Amino acid sequence: MWENKTSRIINISLLALLGVVVLIYEYGVVFSTKYYYPGTVINGVQAGGKESAYVEDKLYENPANYNIDVIFRDKTYKINGAEINLKTSYMKDLKKVKEEQKPYLWVNTLFENEYKVDKEITYDEAMLVSIVDGFESLDKDNMVEPSNATIELGDDGVVRAVDGDPGTVIEDRSKIYDIIEEAIDSQATEVKVEDSGCYKVADYTSESAKVKKCVEYCNTIAGLDIRYLYGTEEVPFEPFQLFGMIRISDDYDTIISKNKVKMTLEGFSRMHDTYNKVRQFKNHDNKMINITNSDYGWLIDIETETDALYSDVVHHKNVTRSPEFLEQGFTYDAETGDDVGGTFAEVNLDKQMMYFYKNKRLILYTDVVTGCLRLNHGTPAGIYDVDFKQSPAVLRGPDYESKVTYWMPFNGGIGFHDATWRSKFGGEIYFTNGSHGCVNMPFAKAQELYPEVEDGMPVIVY
Repeated sequence: MWENKTSRIINISLLALLGVVVLIYEYGVVFSTKYYYPGTVINGVQAGGKESAYVEDKLYENPANYNIDVIFRDKTYKINGAEINLKTSYMKDLKKVKEEQKPYLWVNTLFENEYKVDKEITYDEAMLVSIVDGFESLDKDNMVEPSNATIELGDDGVVRAVDGDPGTVIEDRSKIYDIIEEAIDSQATEVKVEDSGCYKVADYTSESAKVKKCVEYCNTIAGLDIRYLYGTEEVPFEPFQLFGMIRISDDYDTIISKNKVKMTLEGFSRMHDTYNKVRQFKNHDNKMINITNSDYGWLIDIETETDALYSDVVHHKNVTRSPEFLEQGFTYDAETGDDVGGTFAEVNLDKQMMYFYKNKRLILYTDVVTGCLRLNHGTPAGIYDVDFKQSPAVLRGPDYESKVTYWMPFNGGIGFHDATWRSKFGGEIYFTNGSHGCVNMPFAKAQELYPEVEDGMPVIVY
């Protein structure tokens, strides 16, 4: 009897529990018909027991908080969501979630209850177009045409193509609207017009095949090794000088211009030639003096040499040779441009002294008599070179004829020679009883100088 009673209690309890479960389930079905499953989380919002409108309200975004930067090459513009009546709504996806939550399956909320929904974006397209149309960057009057690449020589001697100004010309205006709309639809905070392919591209860029071919040719020319011999010294043409001989057309055709070769030679001459230039010279007394009257030095024959250099460049020759000179010095220092060197004769008119240096060593000096000042026959100051030497010789002029043993002219009819008819040299003799312009020397000194003198040797008179 006790067992029957216990069994009955258990059965009643189970029935009661089942009733409760059924009631809870039915309540859940009724509840879930209108509301989200209990425990539902949507985009971080606790949506359980709430309607879609509630979640929509919680996910609301103020359009004024949305800004997008439209970046052109020349300017950046900002569009605010409120300006285009921007609206965002999650309702479409929120309803889908609610539809997916079948009331009779509400118990599933115990296992999966988190959802991610996307928003639907709308805005006034007419307002957007109006704003975009007001961008100064889209005004044709403000647009700048793109520039073609330029061919430039770098400091390292290498020729490169450098892209020009890309310009600001928009070729497809309608595409601007499209890319901005796409950016707004994706809620991007910026859109770069540069990345959209809307800009007009230059006819030639650094990557154009013709430009690359031009660069290759220019490097061939700029890389030539052409050297001129000034005596024994080699003076190279620099890459910028060789590059300067090339004429490049607007469409990157190349040609060696003979006129540019001549202009380059003229510049090369100004840099390296020494003829008729003012010099600074440290004299025997260790004083720096300026020599302005120059009939000595190196001078390229521009007219003749233009053809030879043009041929070298056109045929891409690496060559070391002596150019055609109109004048040549006795020596040359490529680093300093000095063409006097260490072997020269020096005449001090005030002191009436002559000094002869050989390899920078003074090996001879003597008193001399120069041109007579009273008769306006003064010996001209300047720098000259020995024309030749002769022994013996007869010096002739309008009113004289003199026999000398050693004759070393350096300025036309003016030169060094012995003057056996004089018993004294130096002092102030040249004021009233000087020569016709020559430098008179004692016989023994002229005899000593003669074998040392070489054709072309510099003579400095001051």
